[in-house]
Amino acid sequence: MKQIIEWSKGNPGAMNFMMEFFKPENAVLGIGILSKLEELKTIRGTNLYVLYSDLCNKDLKAVETLCKNCPSEILENACSRQDYFGRELIKEYLA
Repeated sequence: MKQIIEWSKGNPGAMNFMMEFFKPENAVLGIGILSKLEELKTIRGTNLYVLYSDLCNKDLKAVETLCKNCPSEILENACSRQDYFGRELIKEYLA
């Protein structure tokens, strides 16, 4: 729970996202997502919510696919954008 609070940085959308992948039924997806996010220290708070909502349309499988396929620097850049331009940066990695 402490990790959820720290990583969400007060952003309720980011907190909701983290609560989703910590559910038992999402454990397999959550492991892949969590391991990538542990590497990427800039994807916290609003950037975490952008990953879940803007880039992946609140689809945990899409988040897991993106975390697995997208290079770290591109993913961090895409998550830092709140203008939806990040979608263009990551679209080839969602397939």
